[in-house]
Order: sequence, then C-alpha cells, then structure tokens
Amino acid sequence: MNKSAGKGRQWMAVFTAIILLMAIGVLAKLYHVSVVMGPDLIAKARERIIQERTIEASRGNIYSSDGLLLATSMPAYTIHWDSKVVSADQLSQGVSATAAILAQVEPKRNAREWRAFLRSQHAAKKRYILIAKNLTYSEYRTIATSALFKGDRFVTGLVKSVKPNRLIPLKGLAARTIGYSRSDAMVGLEASFNEVLRGHDGKRWMQQLAGAHWKPMESQFTSDPVNGSDLITTIDTRMQDVAHRALLKSLRRHRANHGCAVLMEVKTGKIKAIVNLGKTEQDSNYRELINYAVWERTEPGSTFKVAALMVALEDGVIDTATMVNTTGGLHTIYNKKIKDSNWKYNGSGGYGNISVARALELSSNTGIVKALYPHYKSQPKAFIDRLYRMGLDKRTDIEIKGEQKPKIPTTEDDNWYGTTLPWMMFGYGIECTPLQTLTFYNAIANDGIMVRPTLWEAVRYRGQITDRSDVEVLHPSIASKSTLKQIQTILHHAVTRGTGEQLSNEEVSISGKTGTSQLEYWDKETLGYQASFAGYFPSEDPQYACVVVVNRPEKSTGYYGAIVAGPVFKEIALAVNRMQARQVSPEGGYWATGIETKAKQRQQQETQVIQQAEIALASGQMPNLNQWTAKAAMALLESHGIDVKLNGIGLVKQQSTPAGQRVKSPIKLTLG
Repeated sequence: MNKSAGKGRQWMAVFTAIILLMAIGVLAKLYHVSVVMGPDLIAKARERIIQERTIEASRGNIYSSDGLLLATSMPAYTIHWDSKVVSADQLSQGVSATAAILAQVEPKRNAREWRAFLRSQHAAKKRYILIAKNLTYSEYRTIATSALFKGDRFVTGLVKSVKPNRLIPLKGLAARTIGYSRSDAMVGLEASFNEVLRGHDGKRWMQQLAGAHWKPMESQFTSDPVNGSDLITTIDTRMQDVAHRALLKSLRRHRANHGCAVLMEVKTGKIKAIVNLGKTEQDSNYRELINYAVWERTEPGSTFKVAALMVALEDGVIDTATMVNTTGGLHTIYNKKIKDSNWKYNGSGGYGNISVARALELSSNTGIVKALYPHYKSQPKAFIDRLYRMGLDKRTDIEIKGEQKPKIPTTEDDNWYGTTLPWMMFGYGIECTPLQTLTFYNAIANDGIMVRPTLWEAVRYRGQITDRSDVEVLHPSIASKSTLKQIQTILHHAVTRGTGEQLSNEEVSISGKTGTSQLEYWDKETLGYQASFAGYFPSEDPQYACVVVVNRPEKSTGYYGAIVAGPVFKEIALAVNRMQARQVSPEGGYWATGIETKAKQRQQQETQVIQQAEIALASGQMPNLNQWTAKAAMALLESHGIDVKLNGIGLVKQQSTPAGQRVKSPIKLTLG
C-alpha cells in the first residue's frame, strides 16, 4: 500500500510538473506574440482590412480634327464561373437558355457546344472557369441576367472583374497611327503622347468588406487622381476614309504586298490622312499592321529625279531648255546600262532629242543622267552637298516613333562606286521614307518653305485648350524662287502631258511626279517593284500635298507609278476638292451674334431630341436615332442596358429596330 501510494504521488508530481512547464511555455508564447510580435501583427491585420489603395486616373480621349472619337477608354468585363457552388437542379433548369445567350455574345462556341462545356465543367467541379473577356457592359448584363447566372454570385458562381479597355471607335481607320499603350509595348500617338493622355493615379484609404469588396473610409482622397488630357489630332475622318478606300482598292486590284498614302496641308504641315495597309498572312486581307509611311525606307526611284534636277538648276550648270539626246532610251556607264521605260532591243525606243524639262516630264532616266552627270562626274561631292543643303538628309521628327534617317551616299562610303552618282540621279542608291518624300514635295508646293509634318493640333483638359501645335519650319527655302517656279511648271506638265497624264482632269489641277523603282534588283528571285506618286493640288494655289506608295504589286496587273499609285492620288484629290466646295457660310454670316444665336438654337434642339429619346426608351420603345453621332447613340442605348453593334463610320443612317417599335437588343446601327 505504502509503495503504491508513493508511486502515485511521484507520478502526480511528474504530471503536475509537465502541466506547469506547458503552462509556462504557453504564457511565454502569448507574451512573445502579444508583446514582441504584437505591433507587427496588428499592422498586418490592419493592412488586410484597411489599405491605401490606388485609384486609377481616366485616360484622355483622342479626337480627329472634325471632332470624332479616334480612341477612348471603356470598362471591359471579364467573367469567370465557380461551378462548384451550383446545384445539379440549377444547372439542369438554366443551362440551355444560358448556352443560347452565350452563343450570341461569344460565338466561339455554338449553343450545343456551350451547353456541353458548362455541363462538363460542372461535373468536374471546376472553379474559376473563364467564360468571356473584354465584354461591354451591355454584353456583361446580357450574360449576368441569363437563367443560370441570374442572382447572387454565391449561389450562381458568376464572378466578374472590370478593367479599363482602350477602344478605337472607327476600327481600322488610322489604327497604326493612333497606336496603343500597353505594359509590354507602346506604339503611335498613344505612345508619343502617353504623358499627356495617362494622367496621374490617386490614393485613397479603403476598408475591406465581405469578399473582395472595398469601400472608401473617407470622402477625401489622400492624393487626388488627375485624369488625362484629351489629344486633338490633325486627322480629318472624311479625308482619312477617302484615302483608306482609295488605297485599299488599288492594293486589292494589283494584289500588292502593302502600301501607304499620306495627305498633308501645304502651309501648316498638318497631316489630314495617313493610311498604312499591309496584307495579313492569315487571310490575305489588308489591315493597319505597320506605319510604312514613317518607318519604311526604300529607294524612291523617279520621284527623286526632281531633287536631282533642282541641284543642277541651283548650281546653274544647266537650264530647263538644255537639250539632251536620249539615244534610243539606252545609255551605258562603266559597262552598266541605264534604260528608259520605252527602251527597245532594236534601238527604236527612247524619246529622241528633248529638253531637260521634257526629260523630267517623261521620266527619262537616260535624259536626266546624260544632262546632269557630265557636270558632276569629277565633283560628286558638290552634288551631294547640295542635297544636304536642301535638308534631304534629315528626319522630319514627326511625333510617331520609329522614323528612319534618310540615306544619301557620300564619296567616303566603302561602297561608293563609279556608278553610284549617276544612279542617284534617277533615284537609286539613296533611300528615304514616303513621309520624307512628301515633306520635300510639300516644300515645292509651299514656295520652298519646308515645314515639319505634324499629327496633333491641340491638348484639351476639361474642355479647355491647354496647348496648341505651332507650324515649325525645317528649312526657310530649299531653293531659289526661279528654280522653284521652273520645277512647279514641270510638275504640272508631268500631269497634263507627261507620265501622269491620266491624272489630268477638269475638276482639280494636279502637279506631281510618278515613280517606279525595282526592289532587290540584284536578286532575280526576290525582285519586285514599288509604284509611287508624289505631288500637290490644286496646282495654281496648292492646299494639299500627297504621296502614295504601293509596294510589290503583281507585275501582271501593272506596276508603274502612273497605273498603280496615280489613280489613288487622283481619287483623293477629287474627293478632297469636293469637300472644300461644299463648305458654306452660316446664314447669319460670321458675326459673333449670329454664331451665338445659331449655337443656342442647335443646343436647344439637341436637348429636346435627347429628352424625347429617353422618354421613348423608358416606355420600351425604340427612338429615332437618324443623324445621331455614333458616340451619342451608344451612350444613350448602353445606359439603358442595350447592346449596340456599329457598322461603318459617320452619322447613324439606319437602325435595326425602327423607331416606335419595341426595343430588341442588340441594336445594329449603320453609319454613313
């Protein structure tokens, strides 16, 4: 008994000691957690519940010079689905109706495929399944109110996330010039004017509620977000549309690889249209892939003959009446043949004995080289130096990034040969971009003043202009007045009686020069052609200069500048000229009181029209949107949860649901 009692007391003492040690350990741990780690843990817990979160600034819009939206930010919705929270009965009752709606909004699957997909994901109890992304608000609401997804997200499993999405309302028009600004790449005006457009994010204390929801703790920001400013470009959407259609037509007709067209105001350098279209590998359609006008540097061919002749006229070594024998259209220098386009093997080609002016009008390679080369053969540096003094060696430094520097050979180059100089005189060996060619021709139209091409007019913040673009002169005079006058006359004759004769018309007088150059002429397998036309209109009072370049047209369809690029130039010139003719003065004249009265009347009418449209939609009827802008129509319809699909550009001319009928989403608007 005594031994057993003694052992029991010993075990009790040991047990008590163990409990005591554990208690001491727990107390020590509590002390460490509460006293030593306490402040950090409290701070971390507070951070999970209360945070200073970033409030994104709204990115500014990009507008055309005629007030249409070229780029804007809209919320983009992404939808995921947690199938695990959905019961089998819910799925069975709602899957067919929801699959039909998903097939309309996201046609990557048809209704049957969507139904099978949703069922398979539910059977596998998959979580956070991507349903759709980059949805508009109306598209999101259409899906979110479908049979399977309607209701609380904890019951339906539908999870949405929202982020800003940059939209180009006019779709492909000037898309590469407008560009984009992403974390991995920045292109075009979006990149060049990013600091203006992006604004500055703000900060605000936010408190976490249930789930991932946060609410502001105070009405004031710790630092206010500053929204981005709007950028007003020089682009005129009417002219852009005309240039786009004209170039696209030529590219398709001649099955070319790519091309560009640029239209510029002579006096200001403002680019009113810039089109860059390239053939896609996937479907052989033409889209805005690369800004060829700014980036692509090639040998221009005959459009450069104008610069070569200007050098000789400025140096006084010839005049436009100097006669030259084109000798059957063939001339040989250092055993290398220079040929005219009408050269024939039997020697019956060529243009005979003609003046230098006529040689340029007819784009005679032999005539230009035979007239100019003898005067510079022993002093090639004089010819090159004059090109430099004319500013042809410099970039335009337009706002778009990626412009290549012109290449003009010098006698110090390792690859300078005896044939380099004569070949330069008809546009080979030198390289420049279409925009640089246009800047040169624009200077001729502008009586020698070379202005910098520009794509922006103004910066606007909250409706107020904060900055304006000024005309910037690159060169006060590229040549003397007498030389310019002679060149202007020749360029006009090149259209009325030269290689550009088919551009001549009674509506608008055109001056300019055709260009046809061989690409990779050293390799017969990759040899191709580039067709171009550069000039201005109207000849007597130049308002616009334009360049058109088409790269690698199929030879069987024609490849000369007059056939491939010239018609594009003519179509642009005629359309733009007609636009100017339609401009009329207001009825009350341009007096301030008359303008103010008209503006007030117009504003009252617009307000009344919007109010009537709101009343119609509130009663479930479709309003009459005829002649509304796309932006105003979209804003009205989407504010009522109606999906909108646009086709074309301009003002609304047709709507899928006629006015007065019940609204049926989606609404298709045809613009024109």
